[in-house]
Amino acid sequence: MSVEYDDLRGYIEVLEASGCLKKVENADWNVEIGAICEMNSERKGNALLFDKIKGYPEGYRILTNFLFQPKKVQRLAFGIPDSMSDNDIIFDWKDKLVNYRPIPPVVVDSGPVMENIQTGDDIDMFKFPAPFWHIHDGGRYIGTGDLNINRDPDTGYVNIGTYRVMIHEKNMLSYYMSPGAHGQIIREKYWQQGKDCPVVLCFGQDPMIFAASTMQIPWGQSEYDFAGYIKGRPIKVIIDEVTGLPIPAAAEIAIAGFAPPPDKENRLEGPFGEWTGYYASEPYNRPLIHVEKVYHRNNPIITGAPLNKFEPAWYEIPIHYAPNIWERLLAFGMPGIKGVWSYGRGGRTIAVISINQSYLGHARAVGTIAAMIPRGAAMSGKYTIVVDDDIDPSNWDEVAWALSSRVEPETQIDILRGHLNTPLDPAVPPNRRARQDYTMGRVVIDACRPFNWRHEYSEVISYPAEVKKQLGEKFAYLWQ
Repeated sequence: MSVEYDDLRGYIEVLEASGCLKKVENADWNVEIGAICEMNSERKGNALLFDKIKGYPEGYRILTNFLFQPKKVQRLAFGIPDSMSDNDIIFDWKDKLVNYRPIPPVVVDSGPVMENIQTGDDIDMFKFPAPFWHIHDGGRYIGTGDLNINRDPDTGYVNIGTYRVMIHEKNMLSYYMSPGAHGQIIREKYWQQGKDCPVVLCFGQDPMIFAASTMQIPWGQSEYDFAGYIKGRPIKVIIDEVTGLPIPAAAEIAIAGFAPPPDKENRLEGPFGEWTGYYASEPYNRPLIHVEKVYHRNNPIITGAPLNKFEPAWYEIPIHYAPNIWERLLAFGMPGIKGVWSYGRGGRTIAVISINQSYLGHARAVGTIAAMIPRGAAMSGKYTIVVDDDIDPSNWDEVAWALSSRVEPETQIDILRGHLNTPLDPAVPPNRRARQDYTMGRVVIDACRPFNWRHEYSEVISYPAEVKKQLGEKFAYLWQ
């Protein structure tokens, strides 16, 4: 795998050369762009580049559907060859995690993001065509496919996450983070000391940095280092003088500012149509960011990732989640892992693990450990299913067959209680939501043949592979 492009514009050239980009002109930022994105997701369409947006200069653009789907777009973003199977991609990414060696960013004196700089009264966040993405959203959200950059005050490590950002005034934004998110933990440290949290937001950037921000990178490891590792070269950054935080030198739009403690200052934010497919969080007084400096390239491009019920909500090939489960199981010494896949909203609600059982209780141990790996938030790990190695975890039909025929519900389903979930999950009951209790159970399903009588289990109906191969060659015209 090889990632050749250096910034978002280079990636757009890759998409266009591969026939995976459609250009849209004269759409309105108010609902039209969001509706088009929903229709495009429903059809599993290609990336969309909006230009000549109503009320904005030509060249002020928005790129959507640029990473998660369809699979061809995801393969282009990560430099994955068409010859590599989906399961081989997960295996390869598992190896990347096992062999991870950080490549830290390199500081440069200048970059394209510095082509235009505004401070003071010159700042106007409405100069950018932030869409009204969904019909019942609470405002215009410039941050959906964005980066939120902050620094842990105790260790100095730089974290990058993706969180929604709404414009309130020319120089004022609000932002939402789910409990347990690393960015949330960091900003709380500043607030507990009575300090404003320094923050940088980027609203258009190298897809690899954005991809890193969506993955479960362990606490203390910077997403900058991980993105550099995946690309095979360091990310170039400039240092913002206002916050001291690193900004991707080739970012399209970046802002620097400070978030005061929410008990000091806040604004009503939301609702917003989230990746769950619902307006899942009610309007609430959220923390603010006072923008002190704006950087942007000439003819800047916003990266948008508005999600809806048709969107798979993250990657069709779940490199952001399944390899992490696999790598952690290996770290815990679990033998016989043959494959891992994930499904559901966020591509992380349902994990399926294929194993070669080697001892009594093996399947239950794998399932329990895998269910404990997600760090909370974002509905991760609600269901963990363990299947035998004759089941392809990436084939939902096979998984459903195992669930239907190899599970005795009374003894092969466990519920692990009290795990952190997210307020965005519409299944959180109103009474618990009111007291900000976002814990929920996690389900572990042992869909393997019982180890102690697996050899007595009913035989599967299937012709030998060599017989089907011979007949396939003899009667090939049947499937042409």
